[in-house]
Amino acid sequence: MKILVVEHERGTGPERFGQWLEEAGAEVVVVRPYLGEAIPVAESGLLGEYAALLVLGGAAGPLEDAANPWFPQVRDLLARSAGGEFPSFNICLGGELLAAAADAPITRRERPQIGIYDLATTSAGDADPVFAALSGTTIPAVLFHQEEMALPEGAELLVTGSDAPVQGFRVGEFAWGTQFHPETDAAQIRRWLGSASLTLPEGKTRESIAEELREADTELVRVGRVLADSFVDYLRTRESRIAG
Repeated sequence: MKILVVEHERGTGPERFGQWLEEAGAEVVVVRPYLGEAIPVAESGLLGEYAALLVLGGAAGPLEDAANPWFPQVRDLLARSAGGEFPSFNICLGGELLAAAADAPITRRERPQIGIYDLATTSAGDADPVFAALSGTTIPAVLFHQEEMALPEGAELLVTGSDAPVQGFRVGEFAWGTQFHPETDAAQIRRWLGSASLTLPEGKTRESIAEELREADTELVRVGRVLADSFVDYLRTRESRIAG
């Protein structure tokens, strides 16, 4: 099965989450609209040969269309996913684009969240077909965001924690969004910190943030693999059900 991945800028690719999806049995196809590549959807707006959509993160806000002219198309696709046309998994900016497509407010934090934060599933997350695989465990997660989303009306809050409580959610049957990054490691976050002119969270330095990720890496790998495996299992089960 193929998963279509939308990468918004250089340095924000699927990284090891993409590898884990492929190890679970999916084929990951990355499209880079910032390089002029067209998002390959059928005339109907459906995904055609792709089983699901994966929308990645980036430095932009989800409504910054002037600098990112493909954002309206991505939001339209995510609205279709939320409406039940095809599954999607959306990370950080991707989750914010899903929230915006579902008319949820997006606000800018005074200080970003950057580094490792402990999260947990909610009761809805414990029953979710993807996030239930993380039920009953503390979820160490990488956050790197300054925009903050509210929970869309009618959505299920699946993962929460920190003072940005919407960390994982589902709109409709199978449009998932996260604020946290299951793909990121210490090397990638060092690159992001080197290129970002952000006010860091109070008490943190660039080195301390990278050290947080290094220390948590074993658990980050566990969580990322579980999510990748669970998402592919869901897609496989759905395709089998559709095939009859």
